[in-house]
Amino acid sequence: MVIGHRDARNFNVQKSEAMLRKHLEFRKHMKVDAIITDWRPPEVIEKYLSGGMCGHDREGSPIWYDVIGPVDPKGLFLSASKQDFIKSKIRDCEMLQQECNLQSERLGRNVESITMIYDVEGLGLKHLWKPAIETYGEILQMFEDNYPEGLKRLFVIKAPKLFPVAYNLVKHFLSENTRLKIYILGANWQEVLLKYIDAEELPAIYGGKRTDPDGDPRCRTRVSQQTCWCSLFHAIHG
Repeated sequence: MVIGHRDARNFNVQKSEAMLRKHLEFRKHMKVDAIITDWRPPEVIEKYLSGGMCGHDREGSPIWYDVIGPVDPKGLFLSASKQDFIKSKIRDCEMLQQECNLQSERLGRNVESITMIYDVEGLGLKHLWKPAIETYGEILQMFEDNYPEGLKRLFVIKAPKLFPVAYNLVKHFLSENTRLKIYILGANWQEVLLKYIDAEELPAIYGGKRTDPDGDPRCRTRVSQQTCWCSLFHAIHG
């Protein structure tokens, strides 16, 4: 279990204890200990909420990809509940923590945090739909409260002009320590990624050599990237 916070880092024992109690209550309330084995997200989330775990960085940490372009926030929110989205992200966190534990055993040293790659190509106004931003804020707050030490670094790649607007809508949910782990990369993003990730571990679409068994450079068996037309379906069928 990854737990930590600015107060914990500053050795504030009372606040650290309070945070731990709150985290344990969170785990109990959300049934976190059984979330991998006993709960599955609705099919629409599994199919259309882009992203996934694929490979490890040069230090052995799991890599998680979020791919924003194909996501249809409004359509997804019409098809699944906010609680389902939050639980699916908790499940992702627990799966990543499980992989960190396995890596610790494989490598014989502690692996406690992940590298994250945030592909924001195709970010548009549809992604700034207010209910989606509000739920995303709740998810970020959940990360900060319960998994703050789980992130080692986050690379933002292919950022369009709209990205600073989107980032400003959610960055107040992030602690200063988390913000310092975010790197918004420019045109040389492939070169930077390869400094931290071996080419054999990085999908070919991002400048590496990794592909799916069928040669897919996007590694879609691990990183879901299916475009969702949910909102169009709802507009037609009501």
